Parts: sequence; structure tokens; C-alpha cells
Amino acid sequence: MRQDRIDKVFNLLVDQGLDACMLKGMDNIFYLTGFTGSEGTLIVTKGDVLLLTDFRYITYAKEVVKDVKVLELSRNKNLLEEICKKYSIKKMGFDSPHTTYFIYSRWRNAVQNVDFIPMDSEIEGIRKCKEPGEIDTIMKAVSISTGAFVDVFEKIRPGKTEKEIANEIDYTMRKLGADCPSFDTIVASGARSALPHAVPTDKEIKEGEMVIIDFGARVDGYCSDETCTVSIGETNEKLKEIFTIVDDARKLGLEKARAGISIKDLDIIVRGFVDDAGYGEYFRHGVGHGIGIAVHESPAINTTAEGVLEENMVITIEPGIYLPHVGGVRLEDMALITDNGAKVLTGIRKDMLKIN
Repeated sequence: MRQDRIDKVFNLLVDQGLDACMLKGMDNIFYLTGFTGSEGTLIVTKGDVLLLTDFRYITYAKEVVKDVKVLELSRNKNLLEEICKKYSIKKMGFDSPHTTYFIYSRWRNAVQNVDFIPMDSEIEGIRKCKEPGEIDTIMKAVSISTGAFVDVFEKIRPGKTEKEIANEIDYTMRKLGADCPSFDTIVASGARSALPHAVPTDKEIKEGEMVIIDFGARVDGYCSDETCTVSIGETNEKLKEIFTIVDDARKLGLEKARAGISIKDLDIIVRGFVDDAGYGEYFRHGVGHGIGIAVHESPAINTTAEGVLEENMVITIEPGIYLPHVGGVRLEDMALITDNGAKVLTGIRKDMLKIN
């Protein structure tokens, strides 16, 4: 258990007038305890921290979680009611983005005289500024994904399928030490590169196409995320034009990103650049996002964002232009926010990468 992180949760309880909070988001549970698995509930009280899980994870949980009471869930025992009585819990917060209505209903039926109060993204807010150890782990993930891309780059050629390239990247990341890809690798070629989150297919890569490759590694619970767009030989002038615009927008975003800038204003600046170039309607997603334990976490850099960038946030800058039935370009870097600007963490060149 990370006591400094738990203390921030305690402060949330006090600020919101809660006796305890119950967390279902596995990323949040990992952040606070180091526990990973497919099932778990963390209850933070003003006295103890309790991890509830089923028989599959009990032994593992007791091995990896320190200074946390690990309790086994049982169909024959109303464990939640016992906990609420023991710790005099009358107001229980819960991380509503990760709690289904089914689970919420079960809680309500299991416990009487307790108010379950939804919390929005307060726990994620605690995670948004990274500690030095987290940054070091993120850099390990970046190093592995970079090595994998460099290794596979030589294998990208006409006749290879999107699936083959995606599988090669995934395999190489694991071979270099990744726990797994941090998300489903995207390889989209030709007209399919106009699909921002295209799923790799058996389509063969052809001469004259752009290929968007979006990839990342997960290492010790932390993620990397990077996008390159590769030219297969000589592409047409329209694709070259949008590549230059996206690359300049990426550079502008990295130049303007620094602690204290309004997140919404950063989105407006980069989006405005693409709009002024005549392609605003073809850039529909956010300019970037936070990254850490989750690939997409706070802050979201988009038109409705609130707040400012803060020192030690790790974010992406990833403008893109997607022309239906023609093709698309997206370029993405990760950056550490400092008072003096954005320190780029990713190392792959983003100028025109060409397969001759």
C-alpha cells in the first residue's frame, strides 16, 4: 500500500463528508495497493484499508499487498454489511465510472441504512501528476515499444498484411520485455488509414499508400502510446499535404504545452491550426490525453476540457487528418509537462518515414 496515495484518498473522504469509499476500478486499485487481477473491491475507511476479492486471488493478494486487510468474498456471507457495521459507515462513496448498475443494486440490497454516494473521477485526479518512479516505468515502456517499432520497420513492405505487421510489433514488444501491448495495436493502410481506430485486417499493404501504426507497451503496470504514419514509396500530393499539416500541428502542440496552460486552449491552438489549413472537419478527436496506468487517463485534451496542465503530467499530442476513401495521417508523441515546457519522451522520428 502506498500510504501517501491513501492519505490523498482520506482527504477526499473528509472533503466530501464520507465515512469511506469503495473502489471497483482495477487501475485505481493497482495505483493504491499494487494488486492486479480481474476482480477486486477496495474499501478505504478512516481506519483501515480493505481489499475484497474471490478465492482465485486470495493467495496472490496476500503476497503482493502490504498493510491492507485482504478478505475473501463468499456467497454465504454478507461481508459488506459486516464492514459497514464494524467501521460505522453511513455514507459510502464509490467510483461511479467503474461501477455497473447491477453491482450498485447488489450493494443497496445487501446493506441497510447506508447511503451510497457516486464519486466521479476524483481518484483518477489523484493519479494525473506522475511520481518519479512512475515516470521511470513509463520510460521503460517507451524504450521497449521504440525498440519493437525499429525492429519491425524493416519488415513493412508491399504485400505484407496489416495483421502481419501488428502481430510482429506485439510479439517483438513482448520479446523485449513488455508484459503485453498497452492496447490493441492499430495498423491501417490505404483508404483504411482514414479510420482513426481501425482494426488490422488481412488487407495487403500497397505501393503509394500511407500506413498509420499506433502502438504501445505495458511494463510493470504502466503504458506507452505512440503513432507513426509511414509512406510506402511515393504517395499522392494530397496525402503529402495533410502529412505536413499534421506534423506541423504536432510540433505546435509540443511547443505550447507547459505547466499552467489551459488544457482547452491547447486543444484550440492545435485544432485551430488544422482548421486554418482547411481540414478542420477531418480532425474529429481530441488533441491528446494523459497516460500512465491507463492508456487514456486524465487529463483529456479536447474542446470541453477544464483545468490547466500541471507539472509532471504525462500526456500525448496526437493531431490527425482523415479523408474518407482517400487516407489519413496521425502523428503522436508522449511528453512530460514541466514549468519550462514539454519534454518529449518518445524518440521515433515523425517526419516522413518512407519505405522505398
